[in-house]
Order: sequence, then C-alpha cells, then structure tokens
Amino acid sequence: MTPRPPTVAERMLAVRGLVCDVDGVLTDGKLNYFGSDEMKSFSVLDGFGITLAKQAGWKVAMLTARGGPAVERRARELDVELVSGERNKGVAFAAICERWALPAANVAYIGDDWLDLPALVQAGLAATVPNAAAAVRQRAHWLATLNGGDGAVREMIEAVLRVQGRLDELVQRYLTGSGT
Repeated sequence: MTPRPPTVAERMLAVRGLVCDVDGVLTDGKLNYFGSDEMKSFSVLDGFGITLAKQAGWKVAMLTARGGPAVERRARELDVELVSGERNKGVAFAAICERWALPAANVAYIGDDWLDLPALVQAGLAATVPNAAAAVRQRAHWLATLNGGDGAVREMIEAVLRVQGRLDELVQRYLTGSGT
C-alpha cells in the first residue's frame, strides 16, 4: 500500500523554516527604475510576519535571482539570510536546508514563477500567491488570498502559526506589551 501524502495541515505542523522568493512575493514584481537605480517596494505586513516567524523560532531566508541594494537592505533590516543572484533555486534551497540542518520537509517555500519550481517541489510546504504563474499555482500546497507585495507572506506565516497553535501565544505577547 502506498502511503498517502501529508495533508496541508500536517505540512504546516512540520514547518521550522521559511524561504521566500523576493520579486513577485515580497514585492509586487514590478521593476521601477530611477535613473540607474532600481527601486523595490516591500510590505511592512510581510516584514512583521517574518518577525513573528523568527519569534516562533523559525529560520528565514530570502532567495532571489535578482539582487541589488534594496533587497540587501531589506534582508539586513529583517536580519534574515539572503541568497542573491541565484537562478538555480532548487540547488540553493537544498543548500539552505543543509546549512540550517533542517530536512526540506520542515521548510516552507513561497514563490511565484517558473524559476521557483525546483525549490517549490522540494519544500515540505509549497506556497504561492494568486498572481503566480499557473504552473506554480498547480504545484503549490497553499495559496494566499493576497497578492505578492501586499502581505501574502504574512498571511502564510499566520496560517501556519495558527495550525501550529502558536499564533495566540504571539498575539498575547503583544497584548501584554512584551512583544518585540
């Protein structure tokens, strides 16, 4: 008898790490140029979601084929690992899992385009955004209701923390003024 694949809830229960694509997930995917500079817009909702994930003990990384000063700054501000300029996201995802000493089954990945597919299919929880490429949506275990750059990462983190029974504990920290 072939074992059944894990349910989405079982996948969420196992999450101990999160790897996020940048363009189209943490941003709206638009490229804005101001002279020779590239500007990106990040949601504070996603930033706070990443803070919550870290408070819950998760490891967090950003994985992007396109780097740049804005991405580097955001990674520093959030104090997360950044793997930048990497087009082979499957190899990069596996290397991140190895550095973290976490099996891929314990790491969520959220991406939106074909370059994300090799990482997405390895991840224990594969997540995406509604405006993702069809091939990505078809392979994801979980689909956000919010578009990339609009708080989709926060939405996913809260959904996982809710299933893990950790969300109320984190909310309580902020209600009592002990949140950081």
